Amino acid sequence: MVRLRSSHHTRRHRLLLIVAFTALGGAACGGGGDGNGDDEPGDDDGDDGGEIIEDMEFPAFLGGDTGGDPVAVSLSDYFAESRPGARIIMINAAAGWCAPCMREAEAMPEFAATYEPRGAVILTAVFQDQNGDPADAEFVKAWVDNFDLALPALIDESFQMGAYVDVNVMPVNVFVDAETREILEVAQGAETGDDPMQEYRELLDFYLEQ
Repeated sequence: MVRLRSSHHTRRHRLLLIVAFTALGGAACGGGGDGNGDDEPGDDDGDDGGEIIEDMEFPAFLGGDTGGDPVAVSLSDYFAESRPGARIIMINAAAGWCAPCMREAEAMPEFAATYEPRGAVILTAVFQDQNGDPADAEFVKAWVDNFDLALPALIDESFQMGAYVDVNVMPVNVFVDAETREILEVAQGAETGDDPMQEYRELLDFYLEQ
């Protein structure tokens, strides 16, 4: 069982049940890279507020356009100060060896179309390929094309998102307040039901109603 972590002044804590799936059916993925048991981001450490996500730069494919070279983007491009109307940023950390990550990627176009008009900004950060090697532009290009992703696809070759996610429990989705940059929740592990995005729908419905 993996805890769905939130900052201590958000109004709820949730549990996300992780069960053993088959490799193709969507098991919670365990590490293609380095992971550790250190305190996780969003844990309550007694401070007055939650952890603030750092601004990070990535090469990325935007709008599903993989015909040219990736362009440079920063997380700050998606904060509310740069994108009026943005309320919640959801960062989907994905790896090519992770079957549930692929299941989420298949569902992502419809999911994004539902929540982006409501103020959600949804990004995917691909950090490793199918062999557990750092993701490069060619792999992320294939990822975007294969799953028909129009949302920003970040090439996280140096695994910058590793500061916020545990590679040993995949998939991981990080939810950030677009105005304060505070990490609200870090959801780890695969959804067990028919809809791989169900947990994330509930989270976005909750935060977008605040």
